[in-house]
Amino acid sequence: MNRRLRYIYTILLLGLLVFSFSVQAQGDGDIATPAGEFPIVTEPTVLKILLSSGDAHVADFNNNNYTQWLEEKTGVDLQIEVVIGADAQTKLNLALASGDLPDILLGFPVTASLLSQQGAEGTFLPLNDLMEKYGYETKRVFEVERPQLLPLNTSPDGNIYGLPEINECFHCFLSQKLWVYKPWLDKLGIAMPTTTDEFEAMLMAFKDQDPNGNGIADEVPFSGSVDGQGGWHNSVDQNLMNAFVFYDRIQHDRLLLINDKIEAAYAQPGYREGLRYLHRLYTEGLIDPNGLIQDNAALLQLGSQMDPHLLGSASGGWMGTYTIAQTVAQGGEMDNWIAIPPLKGPEGVQTAAYAPWGFSVGRCVITNKSAHPDVAFRLCDLMYSNEATMRNVFGVEDLDWVKPPEGELGIDGSQAAYRTLGNWDADITTTHWRQVGMTYRTSEFRLTQSAVDQFVEVPLYIASNDMLPYAPPIEDLIPPLTFGDNESRELTEVQLSVKTYVDEMLTRFITGDSDIETEWDSYLTTLDSQGLPRLLEIYQAAYDTQKAVS
Repeated sequence: MNRRLRYIYTILLLGLLVFSFSVQAQGDGDIATPAGEFPIVTEPTVLKILLSSGDAHVADFNNNNYTQWLEEKTGVDLQIEVVIGADAQTKLNLALASGDLPDILLGFPVTASLLSQQGAEGTFLPLNDLMEKYGYETKRVFEVERPQLLPLNTSPDGNIYGLPEINECFHCFLSQKLWVYKPWLDKLGIAMPTTTDEFEAMLMAFKDQDPNGNGIADEVPFSGSVDGQGGWHNSVDQNLMNAFVFYDRIQHDRLLLINDKIEAAYAQPGYREGLRYLHRLYTEGLIDPNGLIQDNAALLQLGSQMDPHLLGSASGGWMGTYTIAQTVAQGGEMDNWIAIPPLKGPEGVQTAAYAPWGFSVGRCVITNKSAHPDVAFRLCDLMYSNEATMRNVFGVEDLDWVKPPEGELGIDGSQAAYRTLGNWDADITTTHWRQVGMTYRTSEFRLTQSAVDQFVEVPLYIASNDMLPYAPPIEDLIPPLTFGDNESRELTEVQLSVKTYVDEMLTRFITGDSDIETEWDSYLTTLDSQGLPRLLEIYQAAYDTQKAVS
């Protein structure tokens, strides 16, 4: 090859390399501004969002003050398609099957297992590199304030395929509460019970001493409703069983950790003792027979009965599950109910079910249909900011909420950071999303809401704070776990089989239809045949994997 041909060849080669690098740069699609800068784009951009919402109170998500603020802040045109919550799972399944996906899935019930599966298949994009390059709020959250959550939202392959909503509801962490009607304690001169024996004696006094004063033995000492029939932690076993064995029905249905080994609470000796106790209460007429078969609507009707008042005690995540959600001043009796701190059992067991995780996985997922994942990520990142969270949940300052004056206290007794205006639950709103989508609400954030008019949150905080000393340390709890696709399908089937049998036998042992003394061994044998060993095996493998990457 002569010198002239070599020169031409070299020029062509350099041109091809420059073209190649140019095409590669364009293909990256990076048009986002640096982390923390606004607007977040360098050119006009549209993002399509599929939003799961169960809230009919939001008039129009596309014409909403929060949406408009997001668009003005970011410089991005947001096109939102809303799916009603009841249809969310169906819509999600259809979208995944057809490949007709938006840039962002927001607020959907995406499980950790689905994240892992769809991430491995390339449908959901990994966010690790995007977080490293564009993370601002996410770095604050996961590197500084809540680093413990990062491994719990990381798939087994090491990738993060979705950002979680963080909502640390303190009273939800300790939601298996036990309540008593205080006017009856006062009338009969009974102190707050501290043991299971004292609780039994209190119920006996309610039954025999006519605390409602109508001269008729119509009092119902203790009632509940069937798990899964409405309500929230209202079955009669929910709280009392924790005086015999750690009994979590919040996070992992009645599973517990013993020396890093996952076991079933309903197969422990302490559970048998708890059943004996509940059976005794039942035979003494202290547990309402209807409490084992009725739905929550029936319990609520019983607990809302006034003149005469009929119900003495109930389990429940909050007072409105068994009595009308109104104070005495409003015409109800909610503030006449107080929580009973964890009772001590005959063997000294005194614990509280505890699930202090406060997040929902995959609430912001970027799909492989996104032409600009960098922009999509920056939008999701912004939603973790305090301003975005306030605008999403409560709305516009001085219209929907105000900053309280110095000295106005929050739910936890500290200086209040904000006080809401109007009735959040009743209004049709155009100013906020009513907590739909993704927010960042720490326990501190929630508990610094002004205590003014908070006749629900304040007693729930007090009750939960009284339970906290009896909760196990976090290292002794089973964390949220990720299961593979095959394991998830198998686990769903096995869990249903085991739960159905355990719930059936719980009722039968309490009523005496099955004899706890003579049929316990056959109960354990049947548990094995229903698949309990395999259930524990699947959980143990997931736990061991999670622990290894934490």
